[in-house]
Amino acid sequence: MDARALGQHVLVLDAGYQPVNIVSARRAMVLLVSGRAVAVEESGLVIRSAQAEWRLPRIIRLFIAIAHRVYRVVRVQLNRRNLYARDRFICQYCGSAVGPFTIDHVVPKSRRTPEYPRGGPTHWENCVTCCTACNHRKGNRLPAEAGMRLLTTPREPRWLPPLLFRRFLGDAMHQSWEAYLYQR
Repeated sequence: MDARALGQHVLVLDAGYQPVNIVSARRAMVLLVSGRAVAVEESGLVIRSAQAEWRLPRIIRLFIAIAHRVYRVVRVQLNRRNLYARDRFICQYCGSAVGPFTIDHVVPKSRRTPEYPRGGPTHWENCVTCCTACNHRKGNRLPAEAGMRLLTTPREPRWLPPLLFRRFLGDAMHQSWEAYLYQR
């Protein structure tokens, strides 16, 4: 086996199959051999020692006792790209997947309420992906006042959006990771 194989990237999932980190194959093997993780998908490469042989993993899953102690919870930065990725590039009012999209503040920035005396904040819980038609229709109103309902309740994602994985890895991201990167 080529020594470079231990430098390949391995996707790490927590016990709930949510992406947590990307580690080298060497680190993944340490987690597997020490019993702190289990292989979810293996590559075709084999690592051999004098006493045993192991298949090199592509994806590993941590056990719950390890998941929150070893790896910190990923805090995703709020920006246009990550917000669209969280909402899967779908308008959260009408369900349209056709852009162009905008960022809509559920409680408008210009709207003063007792809860938000300075207007609606730019937080994960107050921002959604919105098509321009719905954004114009809603205007400076709350969704209920405009006769609109959100498809999902906006909340801060606790995963690393696929776009960040692609930006980090480029073309080196393995196709088998896709199924895990688009989970909520």
